Amino acid sequence: MTFAEAAACKRAEGYVELGLPEEALAELDEAFDSTARDPVVLQLRTELLTLLKRWPEAAGVCLAMIELDPGNDFWWIQGAYAVRRARSIVEAELILREALVHHPRNVLVIYNLACYACVQERFDEAISLYGRAIALDEKTVYEMSLRDPDLAAIHPQIVSRFKGSEVG
Repeated sequence: MTFAEAAACKRAEGYVELGLPEEALAELDEAFDSTARDPVVLQLRTELLTLLKRWPEAAGVCLAMIELDPGNDFWWIQGAYAVRRARSIVEAELILREALVHHPRNVLVIYNLACYACVQERFDEAISLYGRAIALDEKTVYEMSLRDPDLAAIHPQIVSRFKGSEVG
């Protein structure tokens, strides 16, 4: 990445801090052509597209990057998130199931699979996946789950599991 390109990324980040994601995206568009494949730029672009709820575009970037960089869990997680909103939860779940092959101990992959199972009313599977996620990062997963509407149907089991513990 050239100095000018790095400066454009910094300016874009500044726009984000000011709550101006459209301007940030315009900054990236001005500095980089549509064939840019720098992961830093594409990650920032994905974050901006997500902020702007431009799901099909965010999904497109992520799905292309999954092919180029399957070792980076960001592409899988953000790709599933965007695909869920652009297309369907079923397609998003398929992405995360494949991500689990590449990132078997990634707490966010497992946690999101629990959410998807719960939303699709596969509650036993959701509880099982939630248990796997909690085993990897108990405090973070528990705190996320308390305010996650995707897990509302199993919330009583989550709360009862941790009642009286340091986490709950």
